[in-house]
Amino acid sequence: MATKFKKIIASVLAALLLVPMLGCLADAPLKVQAAAQELNGHKLVAENDNYALYMKEEGLAVIVFDKATGAYMESAVSYDDGKNNSQWMGAMQSALVLNLIYSNVDNQQADLINDDITQEVTYTDKGFSAKIYWKKYKLGMTLEVTLNEDGITARIPDESIVEEEDTNIGTIALYPYLGYSYLDDKEGYMFLPDGNGALIYLDDKEGRFNTGYTGVVYGMDAGFVESDTTKLWRDRYEMVNEANNVIAPVFGMAHTSEGIAYLAVVEEGDQRATIEASPNGVSIDYNRIFARFTERRLYNQPTSNNSTSGSFKMVEADRSHSDLQVRYLFLNGDNANYCGMANAYRDYLLNGGFLSGLPDEYRTRIDFLGTERESWIVGTSAVVMTTVDDIREIYEDLEQQGVTDLLSVYKGWQKGGLYNVPITKYKADAKIGGTGSLTDLIKESEAKGIRMYLYSDAMRINPDEQNATFNVVKKINKRKLEEETHKDVYEEFMWLTPARTDYLLDKFVKSYTKSGVNSLALGGITDTLYSYNYSGTFYSRHQCAESYYNTVAKADESTDLVLQQPFAYLWDHTESFLDMPLYTSSYIFEDESVPFLSIVLKGIMPVYSEYVNFEANKEEFFLKMVETGTCPSFYITKESAANLIYTNSSDIYSSEYSVYRDDIISYSGELEAVHKKTAGASIVGHEIKGNGITVVTYDNGVKIYLNYSTEKQSADGHTLEGMSYEVVE
Repeated sequence: MATKFKKIIASVLAALLLVPMLGCLADAPLKVQAAAQELNGHKLVAENDNYALYMKEEGLAVIVFDKATGAYMESAVSYDDGKNNSQWMGAMQSALVLNLIYSNVDNQQADLINDDITQEVTYTDKGFSAKIYWKKYKLGMTLEVTLNEDGITARIPDESIVEEEDTNIGTIALYPYLGYSYLDDKEGYMFLPDGNGALIYLDDKEGRFNTGYTGVVYGMDAGFVESDTTKLWRDRYEMVNEANNVIAPVFGMAHTSEGIAYLAVVEEGDQRATIEASPNGVSIDYNRIFARFTERRLYNQPTSNNSTSGSFKMVEADRSHSDLQVRYLFLNGDNANYCGMANAYRDYLLNGGFLSGLPDEYRTRIDFLGTERESWIVGTSAVVMTTVDDIREIYEDLEQQGVTDLLSVYKGWQKGGLYNVPITKYKADAKIGGTGSLTDLIKESEAKGIRMYLYSDAMRINPDEQNATFNVVKKINKRKLEEETHKDVYEEFMWLTPARTDYLLDKFVKSYTKSGVNSLALGGITDTLYSYNYSGTFYSRHQCAESYYNTVAKADESTDLVLQQPFAYLWDHTESFLDMPLYTSSYIFEDESVPFLSIVLKGIMPVYSEYVNFEANKEEFFLKMVETGTCPSFYITKESAANLIYTNSSDIYSSEYSVYRDDIISYSGELEAVHKKTAGASIVGHEIKGNGITVVTYDNGVKIYLNYSTEKQSADGHTLEGMSYEVVE
């Protein structure tokens, strides 16, 4: 109890130190505090003007001390409530926690406390390097921790990892308890990269949850056999929405009561990393969030081509090869919150050259569906939804209503319709008007300031329309990767190898740009990443990401390129972000949805929402776009969506232009008016006040008040009707 009492006193003192600095940090500079030589049993190993790094050789635990406020975060649990066994205690005290695969079982923990290890620590002027070896398992690696001006970096070089016998490394968790808290002893939250962003508060959860958050960075790996949890009604209709992908490799912890927080960026090894967060009550009474890196996985290997004949467990023949690195960007005072984290990530991307600022322009996005296919007596027949002339008429109608700032993605323009993929040459379907007519429309639109992009899914191949015998990927168990659609016309698609994608996309781009047009929208390869087998060779997600990055970069050189919900490693090669999620997966343990990604990108990249058509609560969705500075998106057809009922687009239940015309005009007028007041500005403040009120602050002084409740509410002297907003300059 004495240790806990000391922690409470330290927390109180840290909170008191924050009292004079409730305003802008730039206006009230903080007095830098001297770093003591020892803190909570850890010795000082490095310091700079902003932070001090402490380390304890047992477990290689660290403390990051903020010299401006006196607040700090620990990586090792200093208070034991007596409820935890030795395995949990080992994990709570260790810088590294390994999950080992032994005899095809992956439940053996290795840590730095319970195991017999050798440890050679070398100190530098900026931190330390520790060479670690587990005697029992004959495994080893080196951990390097470096103090930076904005926090610390923890790194495991790939070449330092050794495995000398049959026991293999499954996963490595890096500083799994950095910034932990016990029950509700601190105010604050954990930031999750779920959807646009989510928080788990550091309050006492009272044992309500038996699981936490696990988000696979860049989505699940389809190259491994995953259990199918999709619930289908009548074996056809999906009843549960899929969880959002982790678009950016980030997570965070904020102790708001002490004015300290960090944003962690997984800089290397992100292609095989997961972000894990557990609120108190999930196994133990501690809140923790961290990155776990996968080195090897188990998978089921069928015993024959007959899927019902059984299978046996196999382990990947070789481990993943990549350095593992997490950068912790520390924040203090008024910046120690999720908005400060988002601003820190924006600066990180811009300063690191991972993203260049783009013009902050407003456009209403209207995507069109050209043709689809439905089953016929022999083969399929065309279902024409929107021709070139239809689009021209829609543009002219909107122009007469003053809606001229438009961006469009034309899907299903190619010969054979939407799912005749891959596209290998620029040849438009004759039923929409043909190639010449489409080229004329694109050039006419460009002359009017309308940006019109042709859509290409560069990853999938339709085996019913094209030869899919060669150049398609297999899962790690050497079975073809087949994507079921649960639709009637085309029941499955296969995936092209990255090398084949690169070849065919390059072929299409050359054919397309030869016609004097070059606006391209890419999907498939932008929001999917996987391991695969091809011709007996295994390719990792690291290699897949490198291939896709090079393919996208090459396409960007010769086209005006926009990407569909691109993962963060591709952001430097898109002119806009299409299909930004404005919500989360709504896990039961999430306490709050926050617009993290929107705050990061607002002002430096045009961002477009997912389709308004398919949102159940359009009033709330509209306010979300106002809140986040997101441009609206509509999926439009000239003909009724009822015509699609027997196609693979049968889930498009409402798309007719005549139905959405007034919404397009209304949304364009209101959202463009808001954008004119925030153009080029970044979001520097975001506050959820309660009673449905949210306040967004821009660095040009503009504030937007939003009322998400159905009742009239007031805040800061502003009264808002239910489900409304007000822009204050």
